Amino acid sequence: MNNTYNFKNDTPLSVRKKQVEIIQAKTNEEKLKLTAQIVDFCYEQTMTLLKKQLGTNDPATLKAAFVETVYKDDFSKEEMKRIRIFFTGDR
Repeated sequence: MNNTYNFKNDTPLSVRKKQVEIIQAKTNEEKLKLTAQIVDFCYEQTMTLLKKQLGTNDPATLKAAFVETVYKDDFSKEEMKRIRIFFTGDR
């Protein structure tokens, strides 16, 4: 099993294989629902962390910070500046 993100995986291989077996047995609808739940969980965790780090609950600032956090390697500094302006109106 690949470890795409190069993190330490302390789950035994036999357990990981069982997890894959369980997931593969689900219907496509169940898989989609599970995926959406995981995405929602990750979004909420990231937003909670950003609120603590930035000390703000301002939605525009948090949205801009979220994009900067998640997509920092996908956009140039100039593009990130335009994205921040889009969300916050800051110049």
